[in-house]
Amino acid sequence: MGKGKLIADTIQHSTVGSISTEYVVEGSAKQWSSNTISSNTHTIQDSFNTSSLTDDGDGRTDIVFTNNMNSNRYAANATCAVNASQLFAHLGSNTLTATNHFRVNTATSGGTITDYDIMCTSVHGDLA
Repeated sequence: MGKGKLIADTIQHSTVGSISTEYVVEGSAKQWSSNTISSNTHTIQDSFNTSSLTDDGDGRTDIVFTNNMNSNRYAANATCAVNASQLFAHLGSNTLTATNHFRVNTATSGGTITDYDIMCTSVHGDLA
């Protein structure tokens, strides 16, 4: 059986209207994940384009892509919580220097480096 191809410049919804496919291609997250940690085991609960998590020490987690980004000019975001309190999540120093992963560093509001209970990530940019 041959492979099919669908080519469209717009997508139309029966009640909402239509949108250019450029918004779907350019505006959709190219990676997202919902992650937990328990007994120092980082686990992907659900994800898209996330192959693994690398525990790089307390409060440092690398999010590894299944499919690389086109360049190191992507927008990565993370939110984290521990014991139902929000942590400060910031991107590590090697983030945006690699096309195959990014690092999230997590700390309490007082600046104490700590691992998370729950972390959610997303990336917007172009896939390779």
